Amino acid sequence: MDAERPAQLRQEIIRLCQTWGGAGQPILPVAGGVLPPKYAQLLQVEQIDLVGGLHEVDVQLPYRVRRGTPWDFPVLMIARTTPLDQWRPVHVPVLEVGDPWELIYAAVLGILPEEPDSTLMGPHEPGGIRFEQIMPVERQSAVGSLHDLLRRLEEYQPMSPRMVSNIGLAAGQVPDISYLGRGMSPLPELNILRRAAGPNIIVIVSPDSIDDLALLWNLRAAHGDRHVLPIGLPLTAATEQALQELRKPGRATPFGFGGGRCYVTSVSLAPEQLADLAVSAGMTAVAYDSVLTFGPPPGRSRNGVAHWSQGQARLVVVSDADRDFLRPVQNFWRQPELVVDVSVRGHLLPADPTMRGAEFGDRFQAGSSQVNVPPVRRLEAVTVRWPSTWTSLAAVAQSRGLRIETSEPGVAAETLIRVIGGVEGIRYLTHRPLIELLYELAERSGMSWWKERWTRAHKELRALAVPEEEIEAAAVHLGRDDPVIAPSGEGRALPFHRFAKVFGRRQAAVNWVVWAERHHLLVRGATVECVECRAKSWLPMASIPPPIACPGCGRMITQPYKPDALNFTYRIGEVLRRVLETDSLGHLLALRWLVSLFEGHALVGAHPGVNFFDAGNNIGEADVVLLFADGSLVPVEVKRRAAGVDQKMAESLDTLSEKLQAPYDIVAVTQPARDCPELVQFARALPDRPRLLLTDDQLHAEQVILMHNTDPFAWSPQDEEVQMTRQNRFVDLLSRDELAMPMDRVDEELLNRDHS
Repeated sequence: MDAERPAQLRQEIIRLCQTWGGAGQPILPVAGGVLPPKYAQLLQVEQIDLVGGLHEVDVQLPYRVRRGTPWDFPVLMIARTTPLDQWRPVHVPVLEVGDPWELIYAAVLGILPEEPDSTLMGPHEPGGIRFEQIMPVERQSAVGSLHDLLRRLEEYQPMSPRMVSNIGLAAGQVPDISYLGRGMSPLPELNILRRAAGPNIIVIVSPDSIDDLALLWNLRAAHGDRHVLPIGLPLTAATEQALQELRKPGRATPFGFGGGRCYVTSVSLAPEQLADLAVSAGMTAVAYDSVLTFGPPPGRSRNGVAHWSQGQARLVVVSDADRDFLRPVQNFWRQPELVVDVSVRGHLLPADPTMRGAEFGDRFQAGSSQVNVPPVRRLEAVTVRWPSTWTSLAAVAQSRGLRIETSEPGVAAETLIRVIGGVEGIRYLTHRPLIELLYELAERSGMSWWKERWTRAHKELRALAVPEEEIEAAAVHLGRDDPVIAPSGEGRALPFHRFAKVFGRRQAAVNWVVWAERHHLLVRGATVECVECRAKSWLPMASIPPPIACPGCGRMITQPYKPDALNFTYRIGEVLRRVLETDSLGHLLALRWLVSLFEGHALVGAHPGVNFFDAGNNIGEADVVLLFADGSLVPVEVKRRAAGVDQKMAESLDTLSEKLQAPYDIVAVTQPARDCPELVQFARALPDRPRLLLTDDQLHAEQVILMHNTDPFAWSPQDEEVQMTRQNRFVDLLSRDELAMPMDRVDEELLNRDHS
């Protein structure tokens, strides 16, 4: 719609009020062939199938937003199936042309013309039909005023033309009842004003401002017609008294613990002028693009159970109730076009331009899978496809002009996750003494010699008066403390008592070793010595039965074991060895903690080890990347030691975050916070792009909960006593074999003798 022609707006509202579901369709104001940026962004990420309408306007549409002719179905065909005496009265206010309230009434209540649109009804319907023949329409002359408009909105019984257009459909979104008010979160709170406002929005309309009127229509479409607000006020009537009227109980909608305040907005007014109006009435002025949304399309919702196999399911999407509702119009010369939006609980999709799909391919808009349901197939099941989180991640990256690949550490980490049965199994590795033992198990046998050599070199350099800080810096830089992981087939073999010593309880060691062996993280075997050449070899369980060929002399060893005992030892499994070799154990610990933190908070998925390419150039690797439902990406950099976090790393992470348009990024170090105080200098807070820090203090936590007014990333170093308590708790759960069990807070609290 041309934003410079008010008459077009009136005609568009008349068309939409005669279209089934039309009151839920947004109106786009176009000025000079250009869409406002906020509208262009919403077209890409909300449930908009195509752009079209009464007026053909030359406009450049965003990526993968289709232009077309809407398949509008006349609401009159739906309405005439209900007997006249069963209708609620339909009130249509009629204002004089030039009344400053005329188009505000139209945007808030809608308009019904004297006769239905013949082009919408089609050639097969007789002319001369009036709405009064189908429903009890009462046209009321009115002089526009806030008092009159409020009276019409607060009356329950009469219907407005907008309500008529949505007959048989659920329309509008409910306020966010989880909104608790603005907290002290270190994360950017996306859409916070939209969540805070809910429907409680007042639009100040300047004379002949199509932008303001379109905004008002769209807000009513998004929030539905069951509330008094959103509402519009002509600029000349936007007094302190008028705004105070709208604050009275029953007009603004309370929700959550922090929702219920009124917000004032406008497209046409300068921020200073808008702020003055709002402050005088004790309200908050906000930019229109911070509260604008199109909301869900009007529809008929249902829940069901589906069986998914390889990302596909067959669903009967038109219910018996839907077919009964549509049966009276089945002989009409054309049928309403139905589109099913499928969402899967617990499996989100990102709102992203690329996810909208190609013209004839699968579409995934606003976090749902879209499937057209032709009239001939409404009795049949349709196939619904669901993309993997990796496909979703690739799509979001493509929208930023990037390509992704799994890095070598990512492959190793993903393999381990798959082998242990999911991210939850990483909890079995959140024990620092155990991690140190695993690195020892995977090291080359000559590592002790290497570290002793460093000790001698240290003494010699100190004797030459080399400053201590220079010696230490050189040692860290040259990898004195880094383990050298043995290649496949080599490494140490440790007896069971080493695991028992780490855990301090034999049963805990038994349970962990059984779990690790079952998931191929450990390999059990025994050492065999040839009686002829004295060569020793380590054999896994599968190769233990005699006779055994000696790898030294080739002779067969018929009795390789002592008659009184077979002493088993353990070597590291290939899956875990590759994780340690690629230094991706920290990736797994960070991924497990972040998934636990953000699960249920719009997290689509998390992937370890992702390389990002821009025009063939590798712009960086995210050790972990988080993908959220709003399409945002968050990169995570993981280091074994704080010494690896330096200015060069920070600059590389900044480059990657800028390319990903990340709202924030994260640096994780697998050391206790008390051992790396220098890490704090790399933290960054709002209003800049936050850089959040993680250490073992968080990564080894048993429970991770994102709560209001708490900062899970807060720098609060734990002392050794706290960490020892945590380690003892880990061993206690492991001893009872409860690590794999879901958290049972009821059992924990109810049976706790310490709580009186």
